[in-house]
Amino acid sequence: MLGALTGEAGFTREQVGKIQVMEYATYVAVARDIGEAALARLNAGRIKGKKVTVRRVGKA
Repeated sequence: MLGALTGEAGFTREQVGKIQVMEYATYVAVARDIGEAALARLNAGRIKGKKVTVRRVGKA
């Protein structure tokens, strides 16, 4: 997940926060200013060759 955001999507590691990997889901915290762009780029691409569904969990 970190590689997809920092490599392919072009964000810096400082813009990516805590990553929580679970059996059927992964949660990633990103800086507020890149949230929408991260959603769009991850939804448009693939991670390890697989299409993924990315959505916002909630607003704070």
